[in-house]
Amino acid sequence: MYALRPSWMGSTAAAISSLVLATCALQGQANAADANVKSAEDWFRQGVDNLGTGKLDEATTAFQFCVQAKPDMKECWYNLGIAFGRRRDFASEAKAYERALELDPKYARAHFNLAVSCEDLGRQGDALRHYDAAIAYDPTALDAWLNRSMLQLSMEKFDDAIAGFEHAIGMQPDNAESYYNLAQAVQVKGGRLQEPQRTQLLRRAVSHYQQCVQKDPKHHRALYNVGVVQHKLGDLDQEVAAYRKVLELKPNYTPALFNLALALRDKGDKVAARAGFQAYLLAAGTQASEARFVEVARKELAKL
Repeated sequence: MYALRPSWMGSTAAAISSLVLATCALQGQANAADANVKSAEDWFRQGVDNLGTGKLDEATTAFQFCVQAKPDMKECWYNLGIAFGRRRDFASEAKAYERALELDPKYARAHFNLAVSCEDLGRQGDALRHYDAAIAYDPTALDAWLNRSMLQLSMEKFDDAIAGFEHAIGMQPDNAESYYNLAQAVQVKGGRLQEPQRTQLLRRAVSHYQQCVQKDPKHHRALYNVGVVQHKLGDLDQEVAAYRKVLELKPNYTPALFNLALALRDKGDKVAARAGFQAYLLAAGTQASEARFVEVARKELAKL
């Protein structure tokens, strides 16, 4: 018997840094082209303009000239970090945010962005420390709460992650993604426990996914995960119903098509299962990412 196709973990709400440009009081318009004539403020303005139009090399150069002319300009170090980050030079990005924090240790956005770059560098402990600092200096930073909790979840600090997501919901009760993330944390923790705690937490995860859908009726990933959890709970009828709701929103969503066909097979409905696997194969086509599941679907179809 083939294993159910797993749910997809991860948040889409706050997985990366919020790239909001720092502001700086600038006077006048930069007219001089020569580096020896331009002021730090001129270079800063040019860097912001280039960053806004996606000219990352030019933005990086401009911000570097800016900090050479005025090393104590924290906003420029911050934006230099953003430019490096967009170029995926995470080590240089982190150093730029660190310089901004040397100038202002309470710079919450720099702590947040530094935490994200530390995650990209695989420095989880440092990332957690800077998320903590971002929250300490700006307790209203929802993205910091969410990112920190996702990091704690990846580090298997389940109780801390759950508490963080619950706090985020308290901050913004209508944010569907917070309920989705909370449900994932509860689901993962539940999967590590023995009965009866396992079933209790899996049912709680379903409840949180349903709360997510109440906030965002088109949240197909939450509906999909309801199906996955119902499979773990052994409720095939609810599992089938969840996948069908997903397919009402996204008719060609291959994970739901595949799992639905398996669930119908397990229910003993050969006719519906056969149609389900055929629908999956039609939607999957020749996608490389679907190759393993296509092979399973073909084998299952041959048995029906």
